[in-house]
Amino acid sequence: MLWTWQNRDISKAPGFEGTCEETLTTIESKAIVMPAEKYLYFPPEDEWYAVERMNNAELRVIPGVWGHFAGGGMNDEDTRFIDATLKELLAS
Repeated sequence: MLWTWQNRDISKAPGFEGTCEETLTTIESKAIVMPAEKYLYFPPEDEWYAVERMNNAELRVIPGVWGHFAGGGMNDEDTRFIDATLKELLAS
């Protein structure tokens, strides 16, 4: 899994020998993808690309300037945003 992540191609994972786009369409679970607004490694634009190809997913960007540290419990506003989104997802 680490190799797959480092090479940024989920289609290389065992059982998925297609393209990244084809592999994303096989994800059936409901998902809310939450990148941080200022995340340099995984910017929201990259995650939007994936979400557009997933059958039951949406993108919600964590607002703020924390980047990589968003969601790490350092910022109460981020934590409230993530908790509320997760509660909504689990309730659905």
